[in-house]
Amino acid sequence: MPERGIQSATASTVGILRKTILVLVAACAVLPLSGCTSETNDDPAVILSMDLAMGLTSGNANGTMPTPSDYDDTWALPLLRDAPNVNLLGIVVTMGNGPVAQEMVVARQSLDKLKMDVPLLAGAATWLPMVATEDYAGVDLSSNCVNDGVRFMAEALGKNSDVTILATGPMTDVACLILAYPDEASNIKEIVALIGGKPGPVIYAGKPARDFNYSLDPRALSVVLDESKIPFTAVTFEASSSAAMPTDIVDTLAASSDPMESYFGRASQAYTDWWESIFGPTKPIWDAVAVWKYLHPEDFDCAPARYELQLGPPNLGSDKTHDWFIADPKSGGRVTACMSFVDQAAIDRMNDAVLSSLGGD
Repeated sequence: MPERGIQSATASTVGILRKTILVLVAACAVLPLSGCTSETNDDPAVILSMDLAMGLTSGNANGTMPTPSDYDDTWALPLLRDAPNVNLLGIVVTMGNGPVAQEMVVARQSLDKLKMDVPLLAGAATWLPMVATEDYAGVDLSSNCVNDGVRFMAEALGKNSDVTILATGPMTDVACLILAYPDEASNIKEIVALIGGKPGPVIYAGKPARDFNYSLDPRALSVVLDESKIPFTAVTFEASSSAAMPTDIVDTLAASSDPMESYFGRASQAYTDWWESIFGPTKPIWDAVAVWKYLHPEDFDCAPARYELQLGPPNLGSDKTHDWFIADPKSGGRVTACMSFVDQAAIDRMNDAVLSSLGGD
């Protein structure tokens, strides 16, 4: 906000201001007052880019499917809320699990339930064009992807260096940030994304699946990897799919007398019913794995990697586009792929933390 200068003040007015400042400083030392936060927070800074859609009973894949929306992004949120020494700058909601306008409604509900008082901004409503769009004069119009969420990220990065972007949805807004605000994007310390996998088809529980985040905007990942030099960590399908929970946990939560647990269970029920009908009685909390990687990197096997992208139209199956990451010690080290947890105990620690964080007061 613009600073307000005091053009003139009498001695008595200055004295009153000094006393007021002393009182506010003392109050901030004792009470968690709004407005007492410091601009010089030394905790590691994080911005979340997520397709928060828990509670939507239709409109999956940015409204292109009649099926319910996954709840995994929202289940990942309390892990960051409860983590010590993390400066969460804000959350940008992108299309993906649902249309962004509807996602914003349920995202606000979830933040209110979780008592998370952080900026929540609407991001991309649709994917990037397959290729850079130009006008008749040859002017590249790629940077016209900007929205409120991208502007927020650019402003935050202008004020904070060494910011980590945790991207658990399509990469659209992160790519737009790089295209439209390259100087601000250079302050990104690292991008940690739930995306990619080893070469070959995507299969879960013996059924064909897809890398949802990549398929919703293939070009976005290409922009991040090919048009920037920002360090990038892919938390792959192999790692995230290994941390499945029994789906009957949702029923248990829904029946709980704890209001928070009941809210998460009831809001997750529609997607759970759909999932069970296709993939069976276990389900990974995919996005929590990316957050856990940021909070507990010691729990993962990660290595420098090269990548291979097959671009194509958005929202197609994995046989039409792919984003493969291959461990390669000679790749240069800018791109890292996490292919697995270190052991079952690490998976258990994460799943226990997720469930514990869903409880109320």
